Amino acid sequence: MEKKDILSKNYYLNKRKDAHRRTSFLKDKHQMFLLAIVSGLVVFLLFYLFSPASHIYHVSIEGNYYLSDEDIISVSGINENASIFLNIPFLKNKKLEKDPFIKKAEVSYIENNVVVIKVVENKALAYMYDNGSIVILMEDDSRVPLTSDRQYLLAKLPLIEGYTDEQLQLIEKGFKQIDKEVINEISEIHRYSFSYDENMMEVIMRDGNYVFISWSGLGMLDDYYSIVSGLNIRDDNRCLFFDEVTDSGYVSNCPWQGGVEE
Repeated sequence: MEKKDILSKNYYLNKRKDAHRRTSFLKDKHQMFLLAIVSGLVVFLLFYLFSPASHIYHVSIEGNYYLSDEDIISVSGINENASIFLNIPFLKNKKLEKDPFIKKAEVSYIENNVVVIKVVENKALAYMYDNGSIVILMEDDSRVPLTSDRQYLLAKLPLIEGYTDEQLQLIEKGFKQIDKEVINEISEIHRYSFSYDENMMEVIMRDGNYVFISWSGLGMLDDYYSIVSGLNIRDDNRCLFFDEVTDSGYVSNCPWQGGVEE
């Protein structure tokens, strides 16, 4: 009776051991299968990361007028041949929008590993000297110091001088109506008071014409070429007077020629 009980116990014990071994084997087999899959994915991922297929092929810039393509690429930190996974669009947008010239940025990937950077720029009005340094006067009245790597911006903006901060705020309101490409055609802006209007401005255009206009009529400069096309301008008399009341312009002797009462 005892021998039969012992055999019976051994039988059930062995069954449990066999079941445990099968369970362990299946568990180990499952783990090895998962490990093989993970290892394969890691190898594939490493191969992909170091292959040209995961690298940026080209960076395209859209929407910029003031900043150069190279400048925007430098600000973004996105470079050709860099890994796509190291250039997350959301983070790059934030980085670009920290630049005072960039109002909004949108970085996206398109086919063939091309990165497209679309920007909306803040409007710049002119440059001026402030304590010996050059600053850019922006539409929102902010002043952006001109860095050595952005000297090229001077070719797109006029020099403005002779105004207080309060007066500049009035001028900025008028400049908001002027297209940035028209602003680019202005070389210099100076205060030039007349007896009948102390707020007159001398606007020197890049084509050699001198335009005298009041602050309140600055918006007329947006129609500069259409107004000038109807005037008889001579080489010896390039002074134009824009009148916002009549919404027209006329040619007259320059103030320094004695033709207009200053």
